[in-house]
Amino acid sequence: MSQEIISKIKRLMQEKQKVSSSIHTQFWKPSGLLRRITPSRKIQSWLNTPQSLTAKLKGLCPNLQVVVLSEKLEIPLLNESQKLGLHRDEQAWVRCVLLQCHDKNWVYARTVIPNFQPNNPWYELQNLGTKPLGEVLFEMPSIQRSAFEFSKDKLNYWPHLVENLSDNNAANQPGFARRSIFKQHHVPLLLTEVFLPGLVN
Repeated sequence: MSQEIISKIKRLMQEKQKVSSSIHTQFWKPSGLLRRITPSRKIQSWLNTPQSLTAKLKGLCPNLQVVVLSEKLEIPLLNESQKLGLHRDEQAWVRCVLLQCHDKNWVYARTVIPNFQPNNPWYELQNLGTKPLGEVLFEMPSIQRSAFEFSKDKLNYWPHLVENLSDNNAANQPGFARRSIFKQHHVPLLLTEVFLPGLVN
């Protein structure tokens, strides 16, 4: 089979996965039901970290790296649109990154910001580059954060993730996720963090 055909098949599979993820129903659970997500105390500890996750990771790996997978205006995943009260075809600014330690993938993070206009207080985040979002959020004393919700989905659910993992068997492995909403002047930012096998195993 030619390389061109193989590349075409890969693109088609990625598009199929993207469409499937966008409409897939997720089941997010409140903190009181965390044990239903995982019985592992280690994973629970990571999911329940109240302070800056970036700071905690840097305590283990001072050379923590941020790899930007995608950042653009696009239609969020169905559960994200529902959480933020958006119409299904309404766009938001979505940033997907990997947090790595010595090229080992630890965390996949998605930031979703609706109504992304110059008057949005989060507008300057488009200039983050490879700076961790956590370093910005936890420098804001007046910021408000909602309680965590938790879920567990196969890693192939998350856009831009599997194709950037070196493990060919990663697609069907579980990813333990948490999400919360940060508000600045009542304007929301939805942050989802998925803890990867390289960190929690």
